[in-house]
Amino acid sequence: MNDNTPTNDDQTISDDDLIELIVRYNDDDLDEYEMTALSAALEGDDRALELFHSIALQSLTIAEVTSPRHKPAPFPRQTIFWWSAAMALAASVAFAVFLDLRAGQLPTVAKLVQATGKVTVTMPDGEARKLAVGDDIPVGMQITTDAIGSSATIQFPDKTSISLHGATEAAFREEDHKQVDLFVGNVVADVQPQLPGKPLQVITELAVTEVLGTVLSVQASHQQTDVDVVEGKVRVIRTGDRSTINVAAGEKVAVARDLPLKSQLRTPTPDHWKIDFEKELPDDWRKGIWVQEQLPPGSDGAVKAETRPGFLDPSRTWYQIETFNRWSDGLFTVQEDTHMKVAFRVNRADNVQVLLLARGADFQGSDRFYEYEIRDFAPGKSSDWQTLDVPLSAFKRVPSEDATLSPPQLGQVVFKVVLSTQDRDVDLIVDQLEFAPKSVTQND
Repeated sequence: MNDNTPTNDDQTISDDDLIELIVRYNDDDLDEYEMTALSAALEGDDRALELFHSIALQSLTIAEVTSPRHKPAPFPRQTIFWWSAAMALAASVAFAVFLDLRAGQLPTVAKLVQATGKVTVTMPDGEARKLAVGDDIPVGMQITTDAIGSSATIQFPDKTSISLHGATEAAFREEDHKQVDLFVGNVVADVQPQLPGKPLQVITELAVTEVLGTVLSVQASHQQTDVDVVEGKVRVIRTGDRSTINVAAGEKVAVARDLPLKSQLRTPTPDHWKIDFEKELPDDWRKGIWVQEQLPPGSDGAVKAETRPGFLDPSRTWYQIETFNRWSDGLFTVQEDTHMKVAFRVNRADNVQVLLLARGADFQGSDRFYEYEIRDFAPGKSSDWQTLDVPLSAFKRVPSEDATLSPPQLGQVVFKVVLSTQDRDVDLIVDQLEFAPKSVTQND
């Protein structure tokens, strides 16, 4: 039994002792006597019960990091230790936040200085609140940019900025050094010089990246972490075996459980990209169903639109084909004469929306979101296979408060492509998809 276990002589218990019992209860660390003391303290005491549920909620908030939809493959023992250590740190911060909330305060660490689309913070009570430019960023609370076209820039007091792009979840803290917990998604860090021995850390499921002052990009999934260094130098530590590597400007490293930890030169994204789905869908393809029926002559496979919750109203069903997220490497670089060539079919004439997500060549600036609607269908049956060839100049940037309807710009890197009919099920199937300069598409 713990030496500080409260006595039951006067049937009362101090707040500090109650908090200790609740925290240790969540850690499954109470003996029989302490369980009896906790039960007695909670019985008939609404305030004590509220305290119990509040602390339990903090544990659930931290547990969201490894919820079923994020649950990773089994880790080696060393990885479990280091990821558990990170979660223990997060839990201690969450508990500190809880104590500050009891005092009517919510500690903050940075500010939101730029936002596009929907940006939210998950509060200690589990509520997702929308953030606006100028809002403070609470310590350790999850910041989310929702899906396509959303971005946010978080700025620390020393002007170090972290930009979130696309479907990204991250949390921020600063005790003796700055820390970014990147649960999933894409961030770009522009880090001001940090004090010696106190680097900014970007922590993902698979790696810890230490930065003293540089510009870099980090893309995190549950299978891999990609680190691209634009300026300066960083140290990357793989959490599984604690192996380390230094990555300099112009280099990148991919961190995975089954890959050698080796840096390589960053190479320009090619000016063309093509996929034909003949064998299967790639493992990390985001949305789509591989099919071998209703195909054009000579084809062995295609991709059919898959259902997903609607963007604005999740209760509605949308139909979508979505490529993998190639934030780090990119799919293709926009040229002056880049064309899209797509072979597709629908069971009735209805608009098909094609969306391109693009970033700067060196991850600078906000990512851009461009749209083209297939409206004109070839004469004949709408269910016939059709091939469309359209210049990227026909795509227009999706409007926002500061956006003009301009097409994709020369040198931008497209990292994701989406084909959608929104809530209209028209049995969309794509056999081939290609983006390339006109001279290349003419030779196909």
